[in-house]
Amino acid sequence: MAENSNRNSNAFDDPSDDEGTTFTIELSPYDEGDEDSTYRTQNDPSRPHQRSNIVERQGAVDVRCVAADVVHGSLAPDGEAATLLVFDFQFDTRKRARRIVEAHMSFTFAASEDAEPDPVVLNVAPKGRMVVVPTQQTESTTRSGNAGANAGGGGLGLSLGLNAGVQWQKSVSRETHDATTVVGSIDLVGRNFGASNGVSWALLENRSVATGVPAFVRTAILLQRPDPDAAFHATVTIRAQADLRSSIGKLFGRVPRDDPILYDPSLPPTNKLRKYDGDNLGKIDLNDLSAVAFNNSGTSG
Repeated sequence: MAENSNRNSNAFDDPSDDEGTTFTIELSPYDEGDEDSTYRTQNDPSRPHQRSNIVERQGAVDVRCVAADVVHGSLAPDGEAATLLVFDFQFDTRKRARRIVEAHMSFTFAASEDAEPDPVVLNVAPKGRMVVVPTQQTESTTRSGNAGANAGGGGLGLSLGLNAGVQWQKSVSRETHDATTVVGSIDLVGRNFGASNGVSWALLENRSVATGVPAFVRTAILLQRPDPDAAFHATVTIRAQADLRSSIGKLFGRVPRDDPILYDPSLPPTNKLRKYDGDNLGKIDLNDLSAVAFNNSGTSG
């Protein structure tokens, strides 16, 4: 995404983990960080599995990821084992003239034991390309200039000079269309064979109105688990780009890795957003769970 000269942007990598999730933030050695920033997210020693607070980065720009729901079950009664995961992402700015112009989130799933097959990503939402709050503008460009003429005349020993100036203008108008864009996909990560083991989303701001990315995005993932009892984990990466002239890393400082998170299929469903039929996870419309909003109310925009 090209930025105008008055919107110089820089990127930071913000990975973090939740039981089955590993977030890492990569910053330049010279980045010192905001004094108000807070860093590492850790597992609760008394309940180390599937914590809800996946990542929390606070500073001039806040980035958060929360596990809204985790449901282990099956695709259908007596069917293949499955897991439904719902995540809430929040992107907030605390200081004026700072906004996140794009963000990228990705998950890669793998079995906890090398000998076990990895979980398979069956579906995800949002999926494909969707636009939010499209805008249409008319842009006009006007060019102008002078046309001059000289005339000379004589007669009876007289000479006449004439300089005529004519102002001209040319105006060109065009319609421009833009929108906030959300793109979701199912990916094959780390190998060139086998079933898909990853998902990713990209959030791109509407540059015509410079509103930044949505403040709230709820995503849903449906996994098939080849081994019903095998634990698994997910590596999660969050990358964001802000409209700052200096590295956004200075908003967070040098951040250690968050604690890794493991998913345990024996744990009961969380059922925070709704009560799920764990024996029919394949029947759930993931689009009903996903949401995109420009505030953190959780209402789709």
